[in-house]
This record gives sequence, C-alpha cells and structure tokens, in this order.
Amino acid sequence: MNRRIVNCISTIRELNVEELNQSGCGVELQDFVEPNLSKEDVERLIDGYKNRLAQVKGIKSLHGPFLDLKPASPDKEIRRVSQIKYRRTLEIAHELDVQFVVFHSQINPYLNQTFLRDLNNKQAAAFWRALMDVTPYKGEVVIENVFEESPYMLRELVDEIDHDKVSINLDIGHSNLGYAPLREWIHVLGDRLTYMHIHGNSGFEDQHIVPSDEKLTSLLELLDKEGLDPVLALEYKISNIPEEVKRYRRKL
Repeated sequence: MNRRIVNCISTIRELNVEELNQSGCGVELQDFVEPNLSKEDVERLIDGYKNRLAQVKGIKSLHGPFLDLKPASPDKEIRRVSQIKYRRTLEIAHELDVQFVVFHSQINPYLNQTFLRDLNNKQAAAFWRALMDVTPYKGEVVIENVFEESPYMLRELVDEIDHDKVSINLDIGHSNLGYAPLREWIHVLGDRLTYMHIHGNSGFEDQHIVPSDEKLTSLLELLDKEGLDPVLALEYKISNIPEEVKRYRRKL
C-alpha cells in the first residue's frame, strides 16, 4: 500500500516545495494555530503560501487554532469567539485549497456524567453541521484527540456529528499519554480514522520525538490489520525529509 505521508511545518520558512515533491510527501501547515494572528498577519501568510503551496503535489493540510477554544461551550461568549475562529480557519483552508483541516476535539475526559457527555456531543454536532453547511471549504475536517485517555469519547463525538466531511485525526503521541493501547484506539476509531499525527514520547510528556523503527512497524501492521489508510502526518523535527520518507516506504 502506497500510504500518503505529509510533513508538519511550524512556519512558512520551513516549506521546501522541491524537497517535498522529490520525496512524494505533502505538507501540514501549523502556523495558523497562533491565537493572536491579526487580519494583516493572516493575509500575509496566505499571500506567502498561495503560489508555493499550489506547486506541492502531495496532500496539503492545515492545523487550526485550539488554545482556550470550545465551539460547543455553554458560555455563549466563549462559543461566539470559538465559532468565529473556526469559521475563519475554514475560509483560509478554502483559499489555500487544502484537503484536510485539523481541529482539536476540545473534549474534557473528566465529563463522566452521561447526560453531560450527551449534551456536549449534541451541541458540538449542531455546531459542526451548521458550519459545514455555510463554509465555502469543501475538504475534510479531522478532529484530533488531545486529553482523552481512551478512544471512546472521540468516537461518540464524531458519530454524533455524523457528517461525511468530518472524521478523526488520531494523534498517537497524545494517545500514548492515556491508558488505552494503540491497537484499541485504531480498532475503535475504525472507519472514522482518516488522518494521523505521528510522533513519540516517554509516556509522561508530549515530547514530539522521532518514533523508533519498532514503533513504526507496529503502527503500520495495526493499520494493515484493520484495513485502514489514513494520511500519515509526521509531527516531529525532521532534518532530512527524503530519508525519513524512505524509512516509511521501506516499512511499507
């Protein structure tokens, strides 16, 4: 299986179109996560990316803002600001013509009362359905696990949203900080899983380190077993993209 691979970059200075195309790799832009970007900052970034990004042959993705945001918050002011930022992000994604936009789930894993979880999921579902109906963006939104310790709340949320353009980004570094093994995450998320952030850690901190050959082999075997083909986004520092992509291709 010729899996799709993208390299996550923090700033426009890291975008090397020639290197990406030579290695058959796409890109995920992460500088739009900055919460205090002004309108002028955003316009400058869009202008800087637009022509160069159009030359990238692989998958193109964009990570949206996440700090202190919750579009399904019971606080109407928090909800209003969150919705503005989410909608603006999708407009940027449309202008840059990317295929995927990543947003954090904003799930509180300690919401263990069933009625509160149900209410949160219903409010989030109403938000996402309404937003996807009005946004010009035609690509896919992938919702990422952050603090969840197992896959069940994220699966419940995306099942409740039940939209053909909203699926899941499994961040395996974040999942490693919980208690459920990776095989359980992949099995439970199943057909909702279309995108993955790949990086490693010690199990205690979100370190974004290079995954070992052993971890990489195990991951790819799990995906093969479940018959899944998510985009693989490499979310760690890479000094030589072509060589790192070759490492994945050898495992495949």
